[in-house]
Amino acid sequence: MRHVNRSASRPTRGATAHETPSAGCAREARHLADADPSGHDGAHDRPTPDAPDALSPVKRPYVGDYHGELHGAREAIAVGLPTILLALAVGFCVGAVVWAALGISSLLVKLLWTDLRSVFDVAWYPLALCTIGGLVIGLWTRFSGTRIELLDSVMGQVKRTGGYHVKSVPKSLISFFLPLAFGGSIGPEAGLTGLIAAACTWIGTTLKRAGLKAKSVTDLTLSATLSAVFGTPFLGIVATADDGMPRAEDYAFRRPAKIVLYTAAAFGAFGGISLISSIPGMSSGLPRFGAFDAGPLEYAWFAPIVVAGWLLAMLFHGAETAAAKLGARLAAYPVLSALLCGALIGLAGTFLPDVLFAGEEQSTEIMGTWTSMGAATLLLTGALKLVATPLCQHLGWVGGHFFPSIFAGISFGYGLAALTGIAPLFCVTVCVTSLVAGIMRKPFAALALLILCFPLDGVLWMGLAAVLGAALPMPKAVLKEKA
Repeated sequence: MRHVNRSASRPTRGATAHETPSAGCAREARHLADADPSGHDGAHDRPTPDAPDALSPVKRPYVGDYHGELHGAREAIAVGLPTILLALAVGFCVGAVVWAALGISSLLVKLLWTDLRSVFDVAWYPLALCTIGGLVIGLWTRFSGTRIELLDSVMGQVKRTGGYHVKSVPKSLISFFLPLAFGGSIGPEAGLTGLIAAACTWIGTTLKRAGLKAKSVTDLTLSATLSAVFGTPFLGIVATADDGMPRAEDYAFRRPAKIVLYTAAAFGAFGGISLISSIPGMSSGLPRFGAFDAGPLEYAWFAPIVVAGWLLAMLFHGAETAAAKLGARLAAYPVLSALLCGALIGLAGTFLPDVLFAGEEQSTEIMGTWTSMGAATLLLTGALKLVATPLCQHLGWVGGHFFPSIFAGISFGYGLAALTGIAPLFCVTVCVTSLVAGIMRKPFAALALLILCFPLDGVLWMGLAAVLGAALPMPKAVLKEKA
């Protein structure tokens, strides 16, 4: 068994391999700068592993350079293979947990809105349950100090710092479950995006720590490296600062290594999602529509339907501006704001039940029930859902708006089809695409999101609707309060 002596190149604590004294001083100064005399840990402000460090001009060393370069294919395999296996395992766990959270939220909705309602079957059940839900959400927000951040806030922090952190995963999960379980007109994507972003940040740190441990193994055999690598996620919990290992946050992966490891983690996450989806009642996702036939009548109605989607987007932006102002006034009263929101959406849900919930399951159900609902019900449901979602987002029932917006466009599209007599799927496709593009103001992003919902033979009409829906101007008064 070949032994490689690396003790000469082992860095002392506080300095990294290939680091000059001035670089070491800069890194120590950076550590001192991270300390906040007020006691704030800086978790949300500190640059994460892949973020550029504005406090030091020195480029961070690579994980592969720690303890010197590897010699030969044998050592490369001994270090690389276990780390790739760890990436698969960690990705699998993260994918399973995130998808399980989505499945659990669906089970909670079924428990409160199907099982419990069978016991208390009264007409005002939505008003009562949503009001109770508002009280619960408000009290939880007030005493836990935890709430889901909006999707734009999460993505903004990722762009600024290179990562995302949550203070408490259990508390974040409860904050994620409550608005969905009590029928909030919000989607799961905001909460899931925060959890996924935090998970990705953790994966990056874990893999870097694993790579550093693997490179520190004196006997670079496969068995020794496997022991070091797979001990990392668990030993890291109880390890102290005296373990002699440098901070993983001070290192970066080279691009090829990052691509390989993160691809392995993505495949692992897909495996975890597939496993959880195979459990009855735990699957979820976007609706899928079949093919449609379009003729001269549908072509003539294309432009009016696009305009209808644009007007719906304007309604959403206007409602969001108004809700943001109301939320700012009630920011100091989390219980009152969540209670008010619960009462309002509960009242709407008493007369129009589909105004409630994220809209995933409702989008599939409405395909078979829209002909019996009436045009007025379909149109009003779509419009009110676009008002209820911003209200929830800014009054404590925090979540995403993509799923509710898609359902609102589906409902309104079916309502237009009921009024005009044109092909319903053509109407739904154009209306939803114009609406979502008008909300996002990004036609290609909207098209990429909706291509999974609608058939490929409608991609031309989707593309035109997306471009027009995003290009039609919004009044400044509607958008002026948007961040």
